[in-house]
Amino acid sequence: MDKEDPGLFPLGRKVASKNALAVLGEAGVEPGRLFERHAGGDWGVIEGKSWYLNRMAIDSGYGCVASAYTVLGDVRVVILTQPDRGNTLMALPGEIERLQGGQSR
Repeated sequence: MDKEDPGLFPLGRKVASKNALAVLGEAGVEPGRLFERHAGGDWGVIEGKSWYLNRMAIDSGYGCVASAYTVLGDVRVVILTQPDRGNTLMALPGEIERLQGGQSR
């Protein structure tokens, strides 16, 4: 994805945890590829309700957009674009709240 093809919504500043980058490195997966999938509407292994909430957030222009990708065995990496589209966070499931500064979704 490049500036000419931003996907369905802007990602803002991309932030990835060290643990997520380590897992992706071990799995041979480029972080940029997952960010592209996320912005393009391929949200990985999320449940139907989350897919619907993502569509609502994109259509309204506000609300979190979340993805989850199984990258190494049963290890998942989660991507969350914040409601204002200022930041997109990539982390292991238990790390998202910490990256958000302790704020819950």
